[in-house]
Amino acid sequence: MPLVSLELRNIRVYEHIELKPNPHLNLISGANASGKTTLLEAIHLLSTGRSFRTTKTEQLHRIGAPGLSVAGKLQMAGGEIIRLGLIHSEEGKRASINGLEQKQVSNLALQLPLQVISPDTHYEFQQYSKHRRGVLDWGLFHVEQDFPSLWTRFQRILLQRNTALKDGGQLKARHVWDEELVEIGEKLQHARARQTAQLLPYFQLCCQQFLGKNSSVDLILESGWEGDAGFGACLQQDRARDSARGFTHSGPQRADLRINLNEQASRTNASHGQFKMLVIALRLAQIMYLIESRNQNCCLLIDDLAAELDIEHRARLTRFLASLPIQLFITTTESSLIDREFWPSHDTFHVEHGTVTSQNLTRINSAESLEKC
Repeated sequence: MPLVSLELRNIRVYEHIELKPNPHLNLISGANASGKTTLLEAIHLLSTGRSFRTTKTEQLHRIGAPGLSVAGKLQMAGGEIIRLGLIHSEEGKRASINGLEQKQVSNLALQLPLQVISPDTHYEFQQYSKHRRGVLDWGLFHVEQDFPSLWTRFQRILLQRNTALKDGGQLKARHVWDEELVEIGEKLQHARARQTAQLLPYFQLCCQQFLGKNSSVDLILESGWEGDAGFGACLQQDRARDSARGFTHSGPQRADLRINLNEQASRTNASHGQFKMLVIALRLAQIMYLIESRNQNCCLLIDDLAAELDIEHRARLTRFLASLPIQLFITTTESSLIDREFWPSHDTFHVEHGTVTSQNLTRINSAESLEKC
């Protein structure tokens, strides 16, 4: 399921470019601020409908352009081509698959599962619980078909309950939502608990590769409510506080995921380098779980790998990545900084002044590449 074609228009420095990525390794080289990361953003847009660098898609528009677009082609194992497209303009976002407009942009992600490792990844994971629980939700989205609708229902009911809490005259309405909120909230908690248990062995394997065989790691899921009595009992206890402050304090929207390293909390006890590798290991564990549970490949974007890791950890990581059936895109200031000997094929794309030049260093027969991927 590699991305075999990528076309973007009016995204940051690029007016219009077309690329034919390698099914295995793609190195994107160039000076700082030349537009390397923008190519990763375009792929991320094609999968998720948003950038991993900003929540405001209009900031990606090329200066003077009223909108942007990105399109790509995926080649499935049987040779079938799937066309993906995304257009963003003043009217909003429009996603399409094989020319058919989609009601939900998230349908793109089901076709092109994608993970990102950027210079901000470990900082975001350390600072924000939404990024930590998002690790579990990503896997559930791709593996459990009913999870997206379950999460959407929970968000809708939570919003309605919070609206009732803000309006002191709607106390009875608030209680109407509680029963369904508890039912769905506990289902979400059980799903996340399953995902934590399923992800753990892959995470442990990755950590042994990057942190040494003697490293001991664990994943701890915190439900988002206190005590063992359950979500419903917690809502009852929180009634006065929720009413006074106008929002729901407890629930899956406040769940958290904690990493323990050698039986200690990694966020406070691991070194900066260790924590960075733990977060990378967790991202790769997600990919491995998806591949083995759904027999579905994944695309991985790594922004500025050489600047983030020392030589030893970079070598361990690249060797491990080459063993996975994934399509990989890495940005770097110098392509020589990335060891390419373990991949069956790779291409280098050099970025300069809004143009992209394909170096085609070691492209092998495309049919053979796709067969191996």
